Amino acid sequence: MKKFDVSILSVAILLTGLVVLGVYQAGEKDNDPALVKAGDTSITQYQLYDEMKSMYGKQMIQELVAQALVKQEAKRQNITVAPEELDKEIDSIKQQIGSEQAFQDYLKNMGMNEQKLREKLSVLLTRDKLLDKAFPVTEEQIKQYYEENKASMGSPAPEFDKVKEQIKAALVDRNRGENYNNWINSIQANHKVEWLDPSFEDKAANVPAAPAQG
Repeated sequence: MKKFDVSILSVAILLTGLVVLGVYQAGEKDNDPALVKAGDTSITQYQLYDEMKSMYGKQMIQELVAQALVKQEAKRQNITVAPEELDKEIDSIKQQIGSEQAFQDYLKNMGMNEQKLREKLSVLLTRDKLLDKAFPVTEEQIKQYYEENKASMGSPAPEFDKVKEQIKAALVDRNRGENYNNWINSIQANHKVEWLDPSFEDKAANVPAAPAQG
């Protein structure tokens, strides 16, 4: 079963907050409604936005940039994710979480519904397809891995054909993790990203996060 990659989903609430609160610019502080009163102190909407931007803004903007780049590159290469592929991922997540109710509770805690989850997963699957096309696992790599590691696979070692697909899956994950940063940077250069606010710029657009190993 494919390991559920939550890296891009774990920031969903923060993303939503930044998008909603982003309408509050510095010049609009006079129209800044209070969200909470703590004794004689009011916590305002702009204060929340300002704090979130300070702590998470750079990560969030890079998240959005990387998502946009993945979608644009997929369109350029005519790579798509079928609804059936998303259904399979959703079913896998439900199995890992344990029950339909636990799945719904998870969505609620993440501040999203199933449609939003499908949108996020579509980006992840698209990213993986692009990486696998750019850095395919070869038969030679699989055989080399088998020869180098078969001594640790048991005694006697399993036949190559019996572990070939398992090895391939491991190498696919390794290829994605090792090549993601350079790949997304090259995509960023090709699509000419222009950072209008230099404080958000980063040489490595590392989100969506590189796939988890295993």
